[in-house]
Amino acid sequence: MKQILIPKLLRRKGQEKLTCLTGYDAFHAIMLEESPVDMILVGDTLGLMVQGHDSTLPVTLEEIIYHARIVTRCAPTKLVIADMPFGSLQADVALNVEQSIRVFKDSGAGALKMEGATSEILTTIRHLTPMGVPVCGHIGFQPQSVHLSGYKIDGKTLPEQQRLLEEAQRLQDAGCFAIVLECVVDEVAEQITRSVDMLTIGIGSGPGVDAQVLVLHDLLGMTNGRMPSFVRQYAQLRQIALAAVKEWVDDVRSLDYPSQGEFYQNPNKQSKSS
Repeated sequence: MKQILIPKLLRRKGQEKLTCLTGYDAFHAIMLEESPVDMILVGDTLGLMVQGHDSTLPVTLEEIIYHARIVTRCAPTKLVIADMPFGSLQADVALNVEQSIRVFKDSGAGALKMEGATSEILTTIRHLTPMGVPVCGHIGFQPQSVHLSGYKIDGKTLPEQQRLLEEAQRLQDAGCFAIVLECVVDEVAEQITRSVDMLTIGIGSGPGVDAQVLVLHDLLGMTNGRMPSFVRQYAQLRQIALAAVKEWVDDVRSLDYPSQGEFYQNPNKQSKSS
């Protein structure tokens, strides 16, 4: 049976830093299940990392459910958080609640993540938490609103700082157990962390938060192109994989692969000498 992880994680606030990585499939979920990471986010970044889109916006509700179901099945001791994708919370509250319950129930995830702190989002959270649906908020830079906001660091001005503090408090009051702070200046992220009881999960927001989250593909060096400044790559698996594929292709073309013992032979076949 899946462990109830949220109360355990909340007790570690201020005691030990927590960790979260993205995961979208069985291969990565099984690997993360064997790791010491605390949480797995089935984020709408699967649109970039799995589907080949140039943004997160095309990801559908059905796709989040599909991928979260896989990760939940393969990482039973981790807190799996399923992202609510673009378009799933832009309707009236009743439909928002209905779609949220569907993702939570059909995916088996341990929590949902929602971007923004609009009145509709807050009301949706207030309906969900008494039903037993844990929600993680998300403020600061919000990728689902990139066409309006652009790529920016949040919290640089006093009005922005005040807004972020108020949004965090409203999300906590609505019932969130955690909140993602994306690209929030470090002193504001730390101030929010001190001012709330819920967990703060930072990405590009400095060391003063309760937990750090990164895209697994970025951490492992599996992606190509320019990385955000907050990404630290701990391996270069893309280069390793490309070298391995090239070596295999060379071996096939030189008839070095397959060699004896790397293919099946008929054990009943008589030798030529007989």
